[in-house]
This record gives sequence, structure tokens and C-alpha cells, in this order.
Amino acid sequence: MRQVFEQILKMPYYKNYAAASGKVHNVANHEQAVEDILNLEGFQKVDRKVTKAARDEWLQGAANDMENNTFVAQPCGTHNSPDFIIKYQDRLYFVECKSAAGSTSAPMYNSGIPNPGYIYVFSAQKYNGTTIYRGDDILPPAQYQLLKTHIENARRLDEELSLNNSHGIGYYTRPMVTHAGGRRVTDYFTHPRRDELERRVLDSV
Repeated sequence: MRQVFEQILKMPYYKNYAAASGKVHNVANHEQAVEDILNLEGFQKVDRKVTKAARDEWLQGAANDMENNTFVAQPCGTHNSPDFIIKYQDRLYFVECKSAAGSTSAPMYNSGIPNPGYIYVFSAQKYNGTTIYRGDDILPPAQYQLLKTHIENARRLDEELSLNNSHGIGYYTRPMVTHAGGRRVTDYFTHPRRDELERRVLDSV
């Protein structure tokens, strides 16, 4: 697994999904580039779907039926994380791909919270490069739980809001995970902890 992530660190910029890297004859997108590395390192792709409930149980260490040296791409569908579940030496790895175009140097998490159990692969056009980090290294599990509880409470308040009007107008709070604090903390490529976080991924696999 360490070789997989060492190769991933060498990747240039790729957009997620059906967007080109900008290099003629190169692979089509970020996820495909990661998948190609897995294939080259001897991992076999398995076509199957994993329920979100099973994913969450596996994250907590529950038994699973995946075979070693295999991976599932988009296990919970294209609109749910992670992008890959990989099994190696009886251990599961949950990998999520992120990319940023233009001058952006931080990934967009949108309504998802950086998951403590995931390894993130972040590609940025600004640097034409890739960095890796673990979710719990950028957002401690206690803060993850605080955000999760906050979102759940907001949704509960939405449900309690009673509106009765002629056109069905309602309200829904959409979570949005953002960055703040200036470039020193929001630029994942020049961040003072970048090397440390990449090493922590490599050491953990």
C-alpha cells in the first residue's frame, strides 16, 4: 500500500470525474488515474455496491467480505464517499479523491465533513501536483462529531419549522464545510504540516 501512495504523490493535476488533466493522451480524470495506479500495483477491481450502513460499519472495524488485494470504485455510488475501498493484508482503506481548479489550493468538502477514517488524495491545478492526508489529521474526531451533531440539530429544527402557504414554500438548511484563516492554514500545498501529514499517511499504510 505504501507503494500505491508513493505513486499517487507523483501524480500531476487531474480534475475529478470527466475532466481532462490537460495532458494529451493522458487518462481522463482523477479517479481513473488513481485506479490505474491500483491496477499497476497488482490490485484487482471488484464490481459491487456497498450500502452506506455497511460502509459505516466497516469504518468502525466490523467484519467484511472483501478479499485481499482488491478494491471497489465508487462503492456507495457516485454521489457518496469514498471513491475507493481497498483491502490489503486484511485491512480496509477508504480513499476519497478531491481536486481544485484555477488558483484554489484547498479542497471543497461542500456538505460533507472530512471523515476521520478516510485518506484523501487532493490534486490542485495551481501546483499541478497531488498531496495526501488523513481526515483525522486535519479535523480531529471530536471536532468531526461536533460538526456532525450541529448538522443533525439544524436538520431537526428544519423539521420542526411548520410553514403553510399556497405554493409549498419551505426551508432546508444545507451544510457547507468551509476554510478560513488565510493562506498559511488553507493552502494544503504550502501548509507547514504538509510533509508531516504525507508521512503520516505513508507510515499508516
